[in-house]
Amino acid sequence: MIEYSPKFEQGLRLMLEAVAETATSSAAPLDPAAMNGKLSELAIMRGRPAFYPYLGSGIGCGSRAMLADGRWVLDLALGIGVHLFGHGNLDLVETAIRAAASDLVMQGNLIFNQEYHLLMKTLLAYAPRGMAHCWLSLSGADANENALKLVRQKRNGRPGIIAFRGCFHGRTSAMAEITDRPDYRIRQPQTFPVTYLPFYQRDDPRSAMTTLNLLREAIARVGDQTAAMIVELVQGEAGFVTAPREFFVPLFEECRRSEIPIWIDEVQTFARVTELFATSLLDLADYADVITVGKVFQGSALLFRKEFAPDPALISGTYSGATVPMAVARRMIEKLTGEGLLGSEGREKQLERLTHDNLERLSRAKPGMISAVDGVGAMIAFRVGDGALNGTREFIRRCFEAGLVLYYGGHEPACVRLFLPAGVLTDDELNEAFAIMESSLG
Repeated sequence: MIEYSPKFEQGLRLMLEAVAETATSSAAPLDPAAMNGKLSELAIMRGRPAFYPYLGSGIGCGSRAMLADGRWVLDLALGIGVHLFGHGNLDLVETAIRAAASDLVMQGNLIFNQEYHLLMKTLLAYAPRGMAHCWLSLSGADANENALKLVRQKRNGRPGIIAFRGCFHGRTSAMAEITDRPDYRIRQPQTFPVTYLPFYQRDDPRSAMTTLNLLREAIARVGDQTAAMIVELVQGEAGFVTAPREFFVPLFEECRRSEIPIWIDEVQTFARVTELFATSLLDLADYADVITVGKVFQGSALLFRKEFAPDPALISGTYSGATVPMAVARRMIEKLTGEGLLGSEGREKQLERLTHDNLERLSRAKPGMISAVDGVGAMIAFRVGDGALNGTREFIRRCFEAGLVLYYGGHEPACVRLFLPAGVLTDDELNEAFAIMESSLG
């Protein structure tokens, strides 16, 4: 590891003290007109307005962030689940400052420093068995694009994909073709075939058999043109929809018999399902050929078996990630595995139970308003009323006005998704969030 001079260490301590002091002090806020002006400028520059009037001040503490107008909010959206350790975490800030002192802002294919090496080594140390190699990249969609190349290479150029209805795998051109949202590819060409299967339905006792039969039919029909089956073990866009191991195993066995690789997309589930990998939680490592991770990872990575190693020209990239996120990602894995967050009695599991208890209580208090509760660990979802998209958005906006940041998933029906900052969220803060939700239900 890098050794820093005494002067650097002294300066670092002073900087961290300043960060901690700032998070508990009252900064000079923007007046409402100035903040609205900046948000209007942002809307013009990006071509559409923000979902809600969130403009951060850069000041945060734990589960809370201060907006540019000085108002504090409780954040259960986390930039769509990225910031598992919340805002202003001094441990991660220190890690970031040390990494920022490196000679490189970005690292990539031709030049990488210790952060690159140590992150891959740490990730592979905790990866599901069978994962022999790792390739770092930027967004989760980048990792999925790389995975698509690997499975197609393994299958000698076969183009097709088998996926699940309600899936989300990214918005790049290829990933948007796989993602089950036609509105994500308006006036875009279809360049390869995608066959969709129904995901697990808890209220249908024949759900698993129905999907298995449809998979057999799909393999008989298009198996010779299929590169892989792609799977979210917990569906994210559809609203954190879970399925048991018994649903996946027969499907994966059927793919194995036809030599169709299994591609597990853990961009959303990494570190948020009471284990680092949902693949490990469900004991599916023996079936996984390639696994992608992202979001909480602060970048993305592709893990793959030895026999899926790509041709040298197949995967490359000027950038594999920035130095600071690489260092922070490694530190987050250390914290996740060493600070009691994971496992059957870890903090993520505790918050899962508390959240389900609160949703049950809220359902009793507001009959007919809460349903379709699902999810695991730090990712829980529920439906408000009839799940109408406009009604769900309006509920989220009311919560925002009351000081709670939420986000949704799905379309019709839609659901509210809770991205719990498990590394910092307290029981009292969770109760506060539900008090705001209850009052916002009307």
